[in-house]
Amino acid sequence: MYHQEVWMDVKQLHQQGASIREIARRTGLSRATVRRILTHPVPKRYGPRPPRPRKLDPHVEYLTVALGSRPWVRASILYEEIRARGYVGHYEAVKCWVRPARRELAARRRACVRFETAPGVEAQADWAGPFRGLLAAPVWIFRLQLAWSRWCVSLPVLGLDLGWTLAAFVRALERLGGVPQRVVVDNPKTLVVRPRPRLQLAEAFLDLCRHYGWEPSPAWPYHPERKGKIERSFLDLERSGFLEQPYRDLAALTAALAEHDQKRGERLHTTIGKSPVERFREELPQLRELPPVAFDPRLPETRRVLSDCTVSFRAAAYSVPWRLVGRRVTVKVDPWTETVAIYAGAEPVASHPLLPKGQRSVAEEHVAELRRPRMERLRGRAAAARTAPAQPPVLSVVPWPFAEVPCRPIEEYAAALGGGR
Repeated sequence: MYHQEVWMDVKQLHQQGASIREIARRTGLSRATVRRILTHPVPKRYGPRPPRPRKLDPHVEYLTVALGSRPWVRASILYEEIRARGYVGHYEAVKCWVRPARRELAARRRACVRFETAPGVEAQADWAGPFRGLLAAPVWIFRLQLAWSRWCVSLPVLGLDLGWTLAAFVRALERLGGVPQRVVVDNPKTLVVRPRPRLQLAEAFLDLCRHYGWEPSPAWPYHPERKGKIERSFLDLERSGFLEQPYRDLAALTAALAEHDQKRGERLHTTIGKSPVERFREELPQLRELPPVAFDPRLPETRRVLSDCTVSFRAAAYSVPWRLVGRRVTVKVDPWTETVAIYAGAEPVASHPLLPKGQRSVAEEHVAELRRPRMERLRGRAAAARTAPAQPPVLSVVPWPFAEVPCRPIEEYAAALGGGR
């Protein structure tokens, strides 16, 4: 094979009138090579050689499927599997094939294409934390961000249980003033029972989605780029020093987060070329209206009223009216106000502040009647019975069933008894 420079030299010498013998002497090529160069108008290029057949070729399809379904599998295990399928080659050939194939699979998993959604179509939700030092208890930050405008609502929560999660979604939608068509979330166990591809969502989360009419869209596991807008949005909290100062209570922290979101929304966003607050004004008409009745995020739990007129809930005791002793009641907790509401059927019967473990909350009106002496209570009931208006008795005629009885002389009865008068 000769280079393009040699081909140019041969062509130039031939144009200058040099013979083939003279060109061969000057360039060091054979006369046959010189003649071949002169007959071709362009330099001859050599293509890649056809691949040689390998012993591994019949098993490449099996290896591709096995490595795609089990990216963590070792090359030695794949070698044993294809040996059982008739492979007679060496282990090194399998290892050399697996190494670039594994790199290609890793690149395919990491590669993504940026995309933008239309206004009002998508929102992304995520949590960050726990953060210590903001309040007496650890705090997580819940954030719901609209994908098109980048406008977000941040709320502090004191737990990642289902009650706090549902309450945070309801409060965030009220702050937004509308409902997007789709919400992309992570895969917390409180919301996602089984992740993709065999997706199964928690029933309470499905009830929330049906109430507001959005489509739940959990991201694939180990694919944070599906919700990259919300993933990167938490960096402003860490860089601004917001998480380094303590707050008086949950309400003060909520107000500070709302102020932080407002300042963040007024800054220019370099990706969209506008501030999020400007884009939010354009996106707000595209959101669906909130339902007239808000979703109740308080999870109902059933308890039986004990003989001391209390129900046990989260290792604390709360009183109810004494007439409910032995009956089952429903207990609901509002995580924002930390209020325990107790219902008998659909009727509210008691309300208490949420207590720590081991404490009791007894309302005097629930047990006031039981504290009176027994004779006083009996006199009160008798007095109530005397003051009640007397109802006249209602007479009713009960018909006697009609039956015919034959009349016999007394002698027949005496004869039947075995004697006379």
